[in-house]
Amino acid sequence: MQRHDHTATNSRDPVLPPGPTEYHQFLRTPGYRWWKAVLAIVLIPIAYVISTLTLTWGLTAASESFDLGLVPPETPGDGVVIMSPARLLASNLAIGVLIPVSLGLQRMLFGQPGRWMHSVHGRFRWKLALALAGVLVPVYLAYGIVWTVMNPEAAGVSGPPATLASTVVLFVIVLLTSPLQSAGEEYAARGLLARSFGSFTTQRTVSLLLAMLAPNLMFTVIHGLADPWLVAYTFSVGLACAVITWRTGGIEGAVVLHAVNNTILFLVASFFSSEVTIDRNSGQGEVMLPGTLLMLLTAAGVWLWARHRGIARSADPNSDRPTNEWACPHVVDD
Repeated sequence: MQRHDHTATNSRDPVLPPGPTEYHQFLRTPGYRWWKAVLAIVLIPIAYVISTLTLTWGLTAASESFDLGLVPPETPGDGVVIMSPARLLASNLAIGVLIPVSLGLQRMLFGQPGRWMHSVHGRFRWKLALALAGVLVPVYLAYGIVWTVMNPEAAGVSGPPATLASTVVLFVIVLLTSPLQSAGEEYAARGLLARSFGSFTTQRTVSLLLAMLAPNLMFTVIHGLADPWLVAYTFSVGLACAVITWRTGGIEGAVVLHAVNNTILFLVASFFSSEVTIDRNSGQGEVMLPGTLLMLLTAAGVWLWARHRGIARSADPNSDRPTNEWACPHVVDD
């Protein structure tokens, strides 16, 4: 028996956590070094700045230098960004770059293959993602249409009226790249950053709080918001995504929620305006209250749904025994 236990222990991969582990503690392995987590926390914002400088600001410089007209020549004021189709494309791609950056940093610093960032099962669970999308898309589509019609200025449709050409161009860009942008934020914030903060302690509750709150504060600050209602809304988005990631044992649900919300709001706006104005100082942030409540309700709904389906929060990456990844309502990991 002792020989068997010794063999089983030696068979464990040292870059993976020993035993059943929740998503936010997955970097706490036998070879864990705290300075690697600190380095990851520092490098993610640096990667974001570099990608933004290269793509977004680079596009602006090129447009102005060669008079391409890709970016509006004037900005209405501090905290106000006019998203022309070209600027939106560059911005989405700049943030989407954080997907390979996050996966690469996890591998480089912690030795874990990128597949372990998708979920505690080492794979992206497409069935779970598509099931959530099937429920969230119609809900957020109805919300997006009603909210935009009632609050056009807050929705960013105060620019030139949409034309057939502008709608088609903006629609295609949003449909193809806004999900990529949303996934980039999730892999960086709810993926590598959350795991890095969560790795600082082995105490389960403290680790979870660090993983949920610290990246969310960074996520909110980076948006540069002045209106407290907009701050509350942005924080609620991050909190909802963090709760869903923890409760489902993977990042798929958070990616779906973030992508559905962002993509639908921009798609609806494309039918009203040829460019989308993002005003972080609007003073009309109170109109975001319905969106804030919807985010929190979505997180609660996914929590209850995951509990009913018995979706496991944790898994042993070194075990050959199957875990409850999906659709086993008689097993509850609570």
